[in-house]
This record gives sequence, C-alpha cells and structure tokens, in this order.
Amino acid sequence: MLKSSQFNFIGDIKVQTMQRQSGIFIGENNKAIGWSAHGKDNSVIGSISGQSNLLFNNISILIDPDFIDTPIDDRDINISLENDCDENHTSNLSLNNLQVNSMQDSTLFVGDGQVTGMDANEKANYSQGSIFGNKNQLLNNLNINNDQDQIDAIIDDQDIKIAHIERK
Repeated sequence: MLKSSQFNFIGDIKVQTMQRQSGIFIGENNKAIGWSAHGKDNSVIGSISGQSNLLFNNISILIDPDFIDTPIDDRDINISLENDCDENHTSNLSLNNLQVNSMQDSTLFVGDGQVTGMDANEKANYSQGSIFGNKNQLLNNLNINNDQDQIDAIIDDQDIKIAHIERK
C-alpha cells in the first residue's frame, strides 16, 4: 500500500467574520466529529465588521417576553468508523492565500476532511442584524423587534449519526 502526501501552504489566511458552528480546516485527514452548537441569541445591533461603518442616531428596541423561550433537547450519538483502503494514495495540494469574508454555520475544508454530526440549532432575534463590508452608513434608523410568543423555538434534534469513512 503506497500512501504519499504533499501539502504546501504559503501565504495568509484572512477571515473577516466567523460565527457559531464555523471552522476552517486546512491540511490532510481532518476530522470533526460530534459538533453541536445550541443557543438563543438576542442582539439589538448584532455584529459590525469592516471599516468606516457609521451608526448614527439609531434607536433599536428588542422586546422578547416569552413564557418559555428556546427549549433545546439535543441528544446526539455520533459514531465514526474509518477504514484504510488498499489502493494507492497520492495528494498534492498547493495553496497561496485563503480569504473568507463571512462564515456562519458552515465549514471550509481545504485538503482531505470529514465531518460527522454537525448541528447548529439556534433561535435569534436581531433588531438590526449583521453589518459586513466596508464604508457602510446607517443614519436615523428605528428598529423594533417584538417577539410575543408564549412558547418559542422548540428544538428537539435527537439524531443518531453514523459515518463510515473509507480512506483512499
């Protein structure tokens, strides 16, 4: 069985924004098993990224008086099995630069990688939301988010995830 790998990474990794359940995997034989991200997020403005953003005279109101808010019951069982293959394996990968502007609930694999059991459950109230980019201007805005639910965002994700990874 012949296995050979060559991985060259020269340069920069530039990431502007990564949020919840995000990852960048560079190299060979990366494994991410059993990822889980659960949550409830109330943000009046949210995230602001970039340069020269201007928020002026903004009034943001978020009212979230739920009786029961975001009950999450996530009982995952993640099983990953790996077999080596008897075939020849040769990898050649050259990468100079990697630039990611925005990642949310996602992954980026460069090279050989496997993901098993990635979950991203969320309930979010953003009165303004995320602002990405360069030289954005928001002037004299009024943002109101009123979430009057009695029971809100019930997430019941009881997965059993089995992955059989066959290496080549």
